[in-house]
Parts: sequence; structure tokens; C-alpha cells
Amino acid sequence: MMEIKTLYDGTGVPPSPSLTKILRAAYDGELFLGDSSERPLIFANFVQTVDGIVSLKVPGKSGGAEISGRNEEDMFIMGLLRALADAVMIGEDTFRNAPGHIWTADCVYPGFEKEFHALRKHVGKGTLHPLNVVVSGMGHIDLDHTLFRQEEIRSLVLTTHQGAAHLQQRYGATLPATVRALPGDATLSPSDMVALLHADYGIKLLLHEGGPTLFSSFLKQSLVDELFLTMAPQIVGRGWTGKRPAFSGPLGLAPEQAMWGTLLSVKWAKSGHLFLRYRL
Repeated sequence: MMEIKTLYDGTGVPPSPSLTKILRAAYDGELFLGDSSERPLIFANFVQTVDGIVSLKVPGKSGGAEISGRNEEDMFIMGLLRALADAVMIGEDTFRNAPGHIWTADCVYPGFEKEFHALRKHVGKGTLHPLNVVVSGMGHIDLDHTLFRQEEIRSLVLTTHQGAAHLQQRYGATLPATVRALPGDATLSPSDMVALLHADYGIKLLLHEGGPTLFSSFLKQSLVDELFLTMAPQIVGRGWTGKRPAFSGPLGLAPEQAMWGTLLSVKWAKSGHLFLRYRL
């Protein structure tokens, strides 16, 4: 049975209740996210081991479930954040490592489906699910994925003009998914993606779920406002090649450039998992 306890809460009193009564009890507190008029407020969610690993880089076992141990509380918080988001963004590796997955609240935690839907109505969302945004610079993604066959879930592929051409060559002129091309050679600028989502799709709250390479580009441009970080009580190591990544990916800041955060809350589960929230 799920049990989350709040050890510290420095978020202050929200201007109005954000969560429904049932979800507030399950989360053991309120969860308020502001927004921004100039661009979406961007908040990220990762689960990592005690030694900072977010992916085992093992075929078939590279996702967050192996890191969290399929922890129920972690999946609930992931669902809660998705329920509050206008859009969820993922990179092509995260997309590829989750065949059949859909980035909605009830997909990750189906037991609270009705509560998540009620929450979206409560906070004024126009849809039952967030926009699913997949980022692929070169267009190397499978448009036959389950995600793009869901009529009730909006989805969007962001790619370069070269990536869009690659997808058209593979699938034909009529693509089975909505694809938007932005400037860039092999990679996309986070600021361009954020501007498009804000201007054309009205996104005010953007949940970033990685992976590390994509997320590091957002960190580099200082486009991450908050970080929700689950600490799973296991140690796995980086391996001899050091290929197992941290959530910051290839980012390498000098000491004087380090990004410091403010701890907003600490929550705990009997499993030993810690749930941290930072403002960056």
C-alpha cells in the first residue's frame, strides 16, 4: 500500500488549493506549480540511484523502472506531475526505451485514473491528457509507436528539417503523426522548442522527463525551473566504460558556473526512497 510522508516542506502556502482532497492526502501535502507569461514553466522529473545513475544502459532495462525498483510512490508522483502538466517532453532514447508506453498520468499509475482526470478538470486543463512531445533531431523514431495511434491523446514530434525529410522518405508525404521542423543540423535549440510550444500550443507547464542528453541542453540554456528527484536506495556504479549517465548527461560546468538549487520539499516512503524537490 502506498504511503508518502512529508519530512520537510518549504514551499509555503499556495494561493489556492491545487490538488483534490484525495490526491492531497496521497501526496501528504499540497503541490502548487506556478506558470510564466513569457515561456512555459519547465519542471523535470528523474529517478536516480544513490550514486547518481538514471539508466543502467542494458537492453530492455534502460528505463526508470529498473532504477526505482518499480516503486509505487515514485510512479504515483510521476503520474501526479503528468496530470498537472500541459505537455510532457521526452527525447528519442527515452521514447525508444519505452515501447508501448504513453506519457500520461493514468498510464504510469492507473489506480488513480479518475482522480488524475478530476485534477485536470479542477485546475482548468482543456484535455484529459498532456500533449506528448517527442524530440528527435534526425527523425530516427518509429511513427508506428502506440502513442501515435491514440485518438484521445495529442502528440507532437519536434525535429530538424533534415529529420522531417527522413521521416517523409520513410513514411511518405502523409505522416502518421504531427511533425514540426525547427532550425538545426542534428540537434534542436531548447529555446526554439520552448517558444514553439508556448506560441503555437499554449503550453504553460512543461514536464521534462529526459533523457540526459536532451535535458542537459535545457540545463545549459538555464531553461529548467524546478527539479523533482527520486533517490532510490540502490548502488549500481557507472561500469568500466562509465557509460551509465547522470540526469545532467554530458553537461560539464566549471565550478564558478555550477547551478545551485533551493530545496523545496523532502518526502519519504517506507521502501527507503526519498522524493526531493528543488527550485533551480
